[in-house]
Amino acid sequence: MRSTASSQHAISRQVSDTADRFRSRVRFAERSRDPAERIRLQSSRSAAASTIRLRSESSEVLKVTETRGERESAFRLVHDVYCESGLIAPDPMGLRVMRHHLSDDTEVLIAKRNGQVSFTLTLVRDAEFGLPLDSLFADEVDDMRARGVRLAEVSCLATRGDLLDKKARFEMFVRMISLTLQTARRRGVQRLLLAVHPRHAKVYQRLFGCVRCSDVKEYAAVQGNPAVLCMHDFAALDRTRYPLFDQIYGPNYDPWQMDGSRMTEAEKCYFES
Repeated sequence: MRSTASSQHAISRQVSDTADRFRSRVRFAERSRDPAERIRLQSSRSAAASTIRLRSESSEVLKVTETRGERESAFRLVHDVYCESGLIAPDPMGLRVMRHHLSDDTEVLIAKRNGQVSFTLTLVRDAEFGLPLDSLFADEVDDMRARGVRLAEVSCLATRGDLLDKKARFEMFVRMISLTLQTARRRGVQRLLLAVHPRHAKVYQRLFGCVRCSDVKEYAAVQGNPAVLCMHDFAALDRTRYPLFDQIYGPNYDPWQMDGSRMTEAEKCYFES
């Protein structure tokens, strides 16, 4: 009995010491504000924690989609906003679905307000279908691939203007970019790419440290509107920082917010039809 008690005490001490070391690492990462270390520790927390998800009862939530209904709402929002802006022709189903959306390497991110999708964007990792912007910037992207850079594209950004005022929309935009960048890093992405209107490129350059790396071209995917290629290199920007760096890495998202769930084969057939 004494031997058993001693063994249990030793195990308890080991568990306690391990927990103390982990908490110290978390505090160190938070003090150092190292984004890569903080996101790695979020993964460690997820593995060590219970699988029970504790969700906020807030009326607003940001996350990677988990259900067909959430994804359909996101695709419908993009379709409606892009049609209204003259970027695409109407689709019979009223949805904006790319073939990349059917890949397991693509995440659809949303903000839900009172149960309704109010903001969405898509994170497309470079996989079997490549990237949507390959159709316009193939030479620039292929050069990055040749250097072994792990790439992803931010695409299909849309927001419902009737739910928020201008200031609230901008704040939501920053929060969604925060979730997107942290999710991308959790997936091992090294560089994010965006095809944006030249006028909007200035916002991404000034606030998020993006670098413009192409001339202006006509983008057939959005009715021939002008576009430039911008990139956000995580390693370089960790060193140099940018005006909204703290707002991007300040929030600590729960693992379930960044993990979401993959489309089932039945979902893929539904959206492909």
